[in-house]
Amino acid sequence: MNMKNAPVMTDQDWTSYDMLPVGIIVIRSDYTILSWNDCIANWTGISPQEIVGTSLLHKFRDLDQRLYLARIEQVFSGGPAVIFSSQFHPHIIPAPLPNGELRIESTTVVPLWSGSGFHAMIVIENVTDLTRQVRAFREMKNLAETQLDERKKAQLAIIEALEFNRAIVDNSPVGILIYASTGQCLSVNDSAAAILGTTPEVLKTENFRTIESWKTSGLFETAVRSLEEKKTIPGQFHISTTFGRDMWFSLVCTPIHSADELHLLVMFEDITERKHAEEALVLANKKLNLLSSITRHDILNQLMVLRSYIDLVKDFVNDPEGLEYLAKGDLAAEIIGHQIEFTRSYQDIGVKSPVWQNVQDFIRNTFGPLVQKKIRVEITLPDIEIFADPLLQRVFYNLVENAIRHGETMTSFRIDGEESANGFTIICQDDGGGILDENKEKIFRREYYRHTGLGLYLSREILSITGITIRETGVCGKGALFEILVPPGAYRIIT
Repeated sequence: MNMKNAPVMTDQDWTSYDMLPVGIIVIRSDYTILSWNDCIANWTGISPQEIVGTSLLHKFRDLDQRLYLARIEQVFSGGPAVIFSSQFHPHIIPAPLPNGELRIESTTVVPLWSGSGFHAMIVIENVTDLTRQVRAFREMKNLAETQLDERKKAQLAIIEALEFNRAIVDNSPVGILIYASTGQCLSVNDSAAAILGTTPEVLKTENFRTIESWKTSGLFETAVRSLEEKKTIPGQFHISTTFGRDMWFSLVCTPIHSADELHLLVMFEDITERKHAEEALVLANKKLNLLSSITRHDILNQLMVLRSYIDLVKDFVNDPEGLEYLAKGDLAAEIIGHQIEFTRSYQDIGVKSPVWQNVQDFIRNTFGPLVQKKIRVEITLPDIEIFADPLLQRVFYNLVENAIRHGETMTSFRIDGEESANGFTIICQDDGGGILDENKEKIFRREYYRHTGLGLYLSREILSITGITIRETGVCGKGALFEILVPPGAYRIIT
């Protein structure tokens, strides 16, 4: 990061961190704690007086690992901000809720220019799910009533701090909007604009009382109720924004008193991918149960056959007929081996959360066998990312493998794509013999595996986890053509 672009703060500025609703820790390059705001103090029960000036690594020894240190070191060198996701690093600084459970944290470490070198500012956001938030708010209700005057002062200070410390606010991964009670937008940070895919200037022209998506999603009622009841209200909302994006938000509306006026502070996070992942995992569990049941059934059947032949061969140990039964038993054992190998190879289907994957990054790696057979490969697919199971690459590998196995006369293989109102279609086509019309659907069924292997059956299962479909539409005699349809929201074209 260029020093001109890095936030610059002095010791006197650090007191303003106490007014922010996120945990703020500032450390030197030797990990000495310089600032520890009220929010993180309240979460951890550790006061600034007892921790400022000590080493962060001595107090939180789990951080003294290369996993964390290597990434934080780049911040001390003026590098880009480092993000520790709530999924893999949920408790960077353990912060218990009143019920004893630890808050789930999303942590960002940003460089902070001190005038002579870079410090690191650790920004910790509480992203505990709605159920835990509601429970926490209920437990804090009585305390909040006794601290109403202090909260009003703190809410006023929030606006002043947001405007005064613009650099800090814009580095926050949380979208922040401030509205007048009339609905007019007074302030917007860069993260809010980035999440919504627009600019701060456009957002400032939007009055929340006239935004249609706020009214259809229930967000409007939440904002108005927060103003009328003068209390903080959290929630999760599904919104089709005026900027053409279909999104899920985790959001908190908080009324703020500024002079004689009442304003509304809206803080939100895009949780669309998390929602997609949750839905996909539910479906994946069903798929895993189905696969386990099928595999278990097949193995038991083959074991029954094996045991039957073993019982028969006992009476024919030295007889040719006994040797024949033994051969059949060996064949059944071989089938069992194939079933077990199938279970091992595909045991990860749906186990890991779907992720965004750049198809161009891995698709060429699957075409090695085609190149070795001197088959012409043509790729005209645009640069695209797909939200799918991590085993997505195996789908393309199966298509190539089947093309080689069954397209005896194949000389070329082409992969292309096109966007439509239904989504994005990836087209994989060869000039081999093709597939008979009566077999176009059968090749994706498990019972057809003797002819095609389990690859196409499993490919359809892998894709379906995130709503992607596959079908064969080629003309028999002119080659096979597989169409993979990725629905809207599960792909993004990189420009």
